[in-house]
Amino acid sequence: MKVNIFQLFYDKKSRKMLDPGFIPLEIAGNPRPDWREYWAIRKYFLKNTLRENDYYGFLSPLFKEKTCLDSQQVFAFIAENPGDDVYTFSPSFPEAACYLNVFEHGNRCHPGMIPVMKEFLDMLEINIDFSKFINDFRSTVFCNYIIAKPVFWNKWFTITERLFQIAERKEGRLAQLLNKSTDYHKASLSMKVFIIERIASLLLALLPELKVCDFEIQVMPWKENANYFAYRKEMVLLNALKIAYADSFDTEYLRIYFSLRTCVLQRCEALEFNEHHIDFFHVDENVRPAKTDEKDPDLLMSPPRYEDPVMT
Repeated sequence: MKVNIFQLFYDKKSRKMLDPGFIPLEIAGNPRPDWREYWAIRKYFLKNTLRENDYYGFLSPLFKEKTCLDSQQVFAFIAENPGDDVYTFSPSFPEAACYLNVFEHGNRCHPGMIPVMKEFLDMLEINIDFSKFINDFRSTVFCNYIIAKPVFWNKWFTITERLFQIAERKEGRLAQLLNKSTDYHKASLSMKVFIIERIASLLLALLPELKVCDFEIQVMPWKENANYFAYRKEMVLLNALKIAYADSFDTEYLRIYFSLRTCVLQRCEALEFNEHHIDFFHVDENVRPAKTDEKDPDLLMSPPRYEDPVMT
């Protein structure tokens, strides 16, 4: 068993940000910035054979900045928790707690995401009601900060490659929606990028047979909105309510979840909600997305080409 963790870079500046404990993976020439990291991951899978019992991960140069973790800590965490299929290092505590799932969060930040995702999943004959779909701390992962065996990556690539082919052919309404620009910080990227980022969370929630070990999200750095720090206990409770609903399908847990979530958002983001229950499942595309002042150097990154990875 070998743990192969690659760290992407695309120029001299980003190369200097790399952790020497990870394997450098260059995105030469940044040929398709519209796909960001997916282009590089895809190229690797096309050119390499994945070994069944090995682990693979593809991290951005900002991994240390976003998680405060170095390669020694990552490898130690995997060694201390042997035998799982997937290890996640998601740095987004408030986002994981304060949204029912990553697609509700995405629909707030990138209005119109859920209708696009539903249309895509309909093509795959996957029926999901996002107003009841749960991502808890175990199944929420942002930034592609995931280390996993091929049992995960093969399923992930089957879905992402279908999306890739639809977007690349540029035929039909769905392709147009996937390639449509959406706001991201002070830049503009295609909706397809943010949907692909959420496919991992989709799979982790849909496939409970995958053995997942998530790094404790509560110890991740608080960057964007320090107001949430005072509501750590409430966010742990929000996560527990999501798990309780997923285990029982008792809608009372959802009612309590949305009520508490609304209070947390009101206090942390100074949002003025008249309702006791607010959600972001039906955000109109004309609504301005949630704002953030964070600058993301990963914006210049691109990614490469793919076919089914071959298993051995």
